[in-house]
Amino acid sequence: MKKSYRLLKSQDFKSVLDQRHCAGKNSSVSVFYASNDEMKHARIGVSVSSKIGNAVTRVRVRRQLRAQINLLNVLDLPFDVVIIAHSGYLAKTFEENTEILRNCFSHICAPSKGEQA
Repeated sequence: MKKSYRLLKSQDFKSVLDQRHCAGKNSSVSVFYASNDEMKHARIGVSVSSKIGNAVTRVRVRRQLRAQINLLNVLDLPFDVVIIAHSGYLAKTFEENTEILRNCFSHICAPSKGEQA
């Protein structure tokens, strides 16, 4: 994922989390989103708590989340998204976590389709 598709500043993370639009929350991940009018593509931020494990484990989780995002082809959506990984992420397989993210992103897409109709 290119840097232009990432949320990098804490101010950007805070602005998404302050809007409190939740696309999904479970034992693996929480997904929050906000509309992004100035960009034509999604910007995604990944947060992994130190409660999940040591630095090696946290980096592995971040890489897996970025790979799952690339598999889902959601970078064309005009949203800022923050994904927070929880300790339950490690208990599930890559495919199960990908399906959880797919369901969360389908909730993000659904309201935008309803507003355009």
